[in-house]
Amino acid sequence: MRNHRLTAALLCSLATGECFSLVCAAAHAADGASAQPTRAASTPSALSPAMDTPQRQAAVAGLASLAVRLPAVAPPSRAHRIFDVDDYRTLRDATIGDGFETFLVDPHALVSGKRLRQALYGSGEWRFVVMANGRGVGLITVARMNGKWSMVEAGASELANEIESVAGRYARQSPSAQLRFVRSPQAVADFIEVSAANAAMPASEPVYVPLASARALLARARTQATAPESTLSETALGDVLRPSIERGLSDPEFAH
Repeated sequence: MRNHRLTAALLCSLATGECFSLVCAAAHAADGASAQPTRAASTPSALSPAMDTPQRQAAVAGLASLAVRLPAVAPPSRAHRIFDVDDYRTLRDATIGDGFETFLVDPHALVSGKRLRQALYGSGEWRFVVMANGRGVGLITVARMNGKWSMVEAGASELANEIESVAGRYARQSPSAQLRFVRSPQAVADFIEVSAANAAMPASEPVYVPLASARALLARARTQATAPESTLSETALGDVLRPSIERGLSDPEFAH
């Protein structure tokens, strides 16, 4: 994860002349945010917000800027590409898809025994999936900086693809599922919280879809929920996260 963030930061520095410093600032707090975590509302928001929001407008502007400023030919190695396209000129026809706020796990709250949902808080950063040729090719992250929403990071093509896959799967449910993207920096794990009002999954009992980083953590913990479409209960995921978070708190090298 750290390599992808560095690549994106260097790209932004080249593209805008100031984005590298914005990445560092946004990693600590959004403009006007409290130093203490603000607890999330009891009901999670849908993964994709309303179309006409300042956050989405900032993502659209950021994509347009990158489409103009990036060199035409992407690096031959996919590992070094900001977006998963062979030709960056493809971005000129790309669009902004699903957008969502990143929710973080308060490590001290979870380790102290609070339930996972009680330990979540909004980060103030929003991520938007960049769609090209019908698939997610990367993410643009925006945050409120100096009084306005601005792009602060770009990249994470594999994560974008996975998020679109999960969102598409649950969009077919009736009634629609409510989704939140959740990250534990100390455990180096991303997952999606799913709440839906149906008999199989009551709204009061969310389940959690582990994304690739979380599935790697689960594999090391020798749990069974390592398939891409697997889900975990709040209790099961919390039990797996706590020891990894404790390790991450004592050794920052393991954090996102």
